[in-house]
Amino acid sequence: MSNPQIIQRANANSSLYNTIKARNSKQNVFDYPVMGESNVCEIARTKEIVNPKTSMTAQNQQTMVFDLPNHGFLEDLYLKTKFSTPGADGTNHTDAGHGVALTEWAGCWSFTKCRLIYQGVTIWECTPEWVMTSQFTRATKEKSSQLDAMMGGGIEGAENATLTSVTGRRLVASCAGGVELIAPLKGFWSDGLGRALDLYSLNSVLQMEVDYRQNSAVHSVLETTTNFAGYNGAELICYLTEMAPEQLQAYQARNYVPGSVSSQIGFTTTHFAEAIASPVLITGSSQVGNKIKLNSISGLVRRLFVYATLDSDVTANNYFIPQKLARVRMLANNSVVNEQLNTSLFDAESATASNGYKGDVAMESYHNNLPTSFGAVLPAALDIGSGSSTAVPTAGAIAQIGGGSADMSRVVCINFAYNPDDYSSADGCVSFQQISGGGPELEVFFDTVASTNAHTLHVVAEILTLTTYNTSSTGSIGLKSITE
Repeated sequence: MSNPQIIQRANANSSLYNTIKARNSKQNVFDYPVMGESNVCEIARTKEIVNPKTSMTAQNQQTMVFDLPNHGFLEDLYLKTKFSTPGADGTNHTDAGHGVALTEWAGCWSFTKCRLIYQGVTIWECTPEWVMTSQFTRATKEKSSQLDAMMGGGIEGAENATLTSVTGRRLVASCAGGVELIAPLKGFWSDGLGRALDLYSLNSVLQMEVDYRQNSAVHSVLETTTNFAGYNGAELICYLTEMAPEQLQAYQARNYVPGSVSSQIGFTTTHFAEAIASPVLITGSSQVGNKIKLNSISGLVRRLFVYATLDSDVTANNYFIPQKLARVRMLANNSVVNEQLNTSLFDAESATASNGYKGDVAMESYHNNLPTSFGAVLPAALDIGSGSSTAVPTAGAIAQIGGGSADMSRVVCINFAYNPDDYSSADGCVSFQQISGGGPELEVFFDTVASTNAHTLHVVAEILTLTTYNTSSTGSIGLKSITE
């Protein structure tokens, strides 16, 4: 079903692929073998809070800029977004209950894009679609609960007349004291000490730009009075590794020889969205699904995440409720490069569905070493205690996250690499730019119980880059990201 010659031919024609394959890599940050003993007594791990350069407005769409520290090795990065609340006693509400609720995972969906900028050039970027798919596919059940707590995942809850009766995200958004939600920004610097981003040595400050949505787009329920909740600030949380002065001096002298270039394998992401007005269901008569040309994705693609959302959900500010896909194919010149079958586990939502129970999606996750936040062994419909013998019970989400409306098993991962815990290892990729015929395309069939209403198909790509430290003849060190 697959044609490895297409991948091999495309990569052989890629200059970036051949550069990565043959390059002399940057020295390991602390000179210890990758598989050897860890002995880094000279380091100190610290955390630094960075405030934006301008004040945050309560309601407007805006771009916030943060200056990263000019010291340390960046090892982890988080974006905290703060919201005010309309009050704890209900007197600021227009109805008898508490009608306000932040959208699920508002810490992530409050922005549309984050960009790491060096001297006006983007080094790395991500979207909330990537944060959701990359983190929850890599997360165990326990870590997915931590992600929910950080980013604000959970049930919306019902309106009630008194605060003590309010539950879920309505309670969170109604209590005095405000709400602070945090999105993880896992760049190539998160892959380990040897891949940390050297902030000590650069001759200019790195900046993080964050494009925030307008406040009304970050609520699933928002009152129209002047007292409704709004943005109340943002912070960039930087986890750093600090070296002792004598160790730093030796490190810089060794790795930044005047006139030299050293490099690290990096990565960036891109998000492609395609409107699908008439989804093709996978029936006996459906021979060709919805075909989407991936013409805006180029470079060395290591991993693709594919999922679909209902346009009506997104209009209601419910940004992440993946819909059932039955088959996903990646094609090049009408040849199949990758195919995933039976990407829906179970069709218990319909008494007339005939697809049965399919374990393929669990097999793909297991093969790719992706936990995919699996929260159950079997859907509730297969639990003998969940319904009567005369009716088809409601199916439970096999990989339920948040309040339960999002099922991560409906996110398809097309994986060309090995280790899911790495973001930027060159352990498998495909040069999309060098695939003849204008690049690859996806063919998607929707599940037989999927809605035939308008959908949007999302394709999120992790793309390998090369991060270079360029040392001038005078010893000034700059940073550059090389893409294909």
